[in-house]
Amino acid sequence: MGSIRQIGYKDFGGKNADLAEKIAILDAEARENWYDDEWRAERIHDVQTTIFEGFTHESLLNLMSTVETVEDGERILIEEVKGLKVWFVASGGQIDESVITSETAELRRDYVGYHVNERTDKIRSGFSRQMASMASLAISQMDAAINQRLLGAFQAAITNVSPYYISGAGLSLPALNTAITEVVDESLDGPVSVVGRGTMVDQIVNELQDLNGFTPATNEEILRTGRLGEYRGTNIIRLKNHKDADGNSFFPANEMFVVGADASKCGFWGGMHSAEWTTPEGFYSNILGVRTFGCAVIRPERARRIVDTSI
Repeated sequence: MGSIRQIGYKDFGGKNADLAEKIAILDAEARENWYDDEWRAERIHDVQTTIFEGFTHESLLNLMSTVETVEDGERILIEEVKGLKVWFVASGGQIDESVITSETAELRRDYVGYHVNERTDKIRSGFSRQMASMASLAISQMDAAINQRLLGAFQAAITNVSPYYISGAGLSLPALNTAITEVVDESLDGPVSVVGRGTMVDQIVNELQDLNGFTPATNEEILRTGRLGEYRGTNIIRLKNHKDADGNSFFPANEMFVVGADASKCGFWGGMHSAEWTTPEGFYSNILGVRTFGCAVIRPERARRIVDTSI
């Protein structure tokens, strides 16, 4: 019995004869067993597992935020404890008491997911390619939606009246340098990153290359996650220009963030939840995938929002 996980969604579209044979076998199996509920559930589960394992956003989120993953039903808390003082005193001197204060909030849960409703005969006739295309698209779209939610939280926390909001025509390298210095000075834990689409990030790269001050990274993992290299101790991350079903970009072309990983907190509850069903008349098949996710900006002073008004 074949499965899409054994083949691998990235393999589809190749000209390898062995791969073509595997696709033909799985497609024939789908046509024969589609109305077997157990078979269909197993194959869709394979697809959902492929989607879950194919996510790259958590690598990126770990550079932009503090990430915590818990089981379903557990709580993710945001805690701030401060007030402890340490004193130097002469022998026999008095050490004053410290008053420790603790502030605790709970991260709110949201959901990110997709729901595909397609004609049954279309899925049965080209099961392998249909499922591979859906897996690839679901990975990129959920990846984009989660990062959009985090960037949206920073936009809400740092508006145009915030002292952490920087705007002007074109990208000012001195202004970026100041923003990096201030964020690095405020951040106490985790990396500091410069994050934006190519329309913004490439302005940095171009200026630094002109000054011979930047060497692009070539590490495969760095390229996979969009990290271009380091500048002044920060990661430079170029976000992919993912678009929604209507062709609208998830991320603004004229914004960039300098952000410490401890400026925000993101949480995941459990893994991917999935369901599949066929309409009573059997004409349409539905595939649903959901993951529980939440994020909050807790220390906006550890981030800067840079807007290019000329774009």
